[in-house]
Amino acid sequence: MKRWQLSLLILIVVVLSAAGLRYLWGKRASQKRELAYQSALLQYQQSFRPGMTRKDVEDHLRSENVEFRQMCCVEGNLPKGVYDDLAKIGQEDAPWYCSEENVYVAFQFTGPRRNAIGWTADASDKLSAVTIFRWLEGCL
Repeated sequence: MKRWQLSLLILIVVVLSAAGLRYLWGKRASQKRELAYQSALLQYQQSFRPGMTRKDVEDHLRSENVEFRQMCCVEGNLPKGVYDDLAKIGQEDAPWYCSEENVYVAFQFTGPRRNAIGWTADASDKLSAVTIFRWLEGCL
């Protein structure tokens, strides 16, 4: 084997090894983040039980200085007409066509059918579920 061929072979092995290590480290970091998300979810599920009112949930979040936002349709349930609350717990690497992939704990609420047009968030809405919600934001 000629000297330049041996050098090229060594270079290929080094590059492939580095790529493999980077992939494994990324996978391990992803698993660590997922464990943290599941831990946060479990804490919220223990603190907030289905049937609690929106007022109680939001007051508790505010008392803990947890920022949250409201959004419709966490599970794609368009007809319910009630906003859900989202508390951000993490961020992942976004695909090239989006600027962010955020991870939230979603507090899903149900409420009586409202006559108002659009979505509402009433203090008497009842918590139905606490789940993880991943949301791609700033997409093309």
